[in-house]
Amino acid sequence: MMHKISCLLIFSFLLVSCGSKKNIVDSSAEAKNLSSLENKLETKKPDFKALNGVMSVNFKTEENSVNLRVNFRIKKDSAIWMSAKIAGLIPIAKALITPNKVSFYQKINKEYFEGDYTLIEDLLGVPINYDQLQKLILGQALINPFQSKAQFSQDETYYFIRRSYNQQLSYQSSWLKKSLDLKKQHLVHQQKDQQLFINYDQYEYLSGNSYPVDYFILASDVGSQVRIGIKVKKIEQVNSINLPFSIPDNYTKMSL
Repeated sequence: MMHKISCLLIFSFLLVSCGSKKNIVDSSAEAKNLSSLENKLETKKPDFKALNGVMSVNFKTEENSVNLRVNFRIKKDSAIWMSAKIAGLIPIAKALITPNKVSFYQKINKEYFEGDYTLIEDLLGVPINYDQLQKLILGQALINPFQSKAQFSQDETYYFIRRSYNQQLSYQSSWLKKSLDLKKQHLVHQQKDQQLFINYDQYEYLSGNSYPVDYFILASDVGSQVRIGIKVKKIEQVNSINLPFSIPDNYTKMSL
């Protein structure tokens, strides 16, 4: 159980690290169909070199509740780095994610993981790569909703997209009309009884750009559920960044 909680915790950091600043789009002209919405969202792709920030994370299961302070750094298209502390003082875990490898270690049991994306794929129930993780961190869709057989609808406040990828996997998302920010996304893998739900409660706007600062994640798997609440305390866009990471020699490789 400790192994699974550690993995979910690391993955939650990936999901909620924070989005870069994004252009606020004039959405006065409503999207009439899936294609027009896709064109509108295309203009919101982030433009940055590196990000540096701090967030608070509340990690809750039926048995435990833990509050963490997480420093994060992102080098666009290259790496995601995280360092977590409990009570804001005691270091407990570090992670480094690159396009080719997932690495992290946790100090409580002096264990580490180093390998491919199978770990994260098992947690999500879907194939995933670095590019998809980075898009998710930036407040974009976890998987591409703009493909054949997608269903588009809208009301006064939101655009909605629903689609099924096969008989087992389904995806839903909603986007705020006013800002074109992603509000919710929900991924269900029926065969594995896995669900991932992300709700973005608040975005902050700065110099014509936006980024998520308050949201939560629900991840469920065969009757167990994890809730991760996130509040971004600080975010800055920088030109370059250091990503220090080294697994201690006396740590044991996790058996997952």
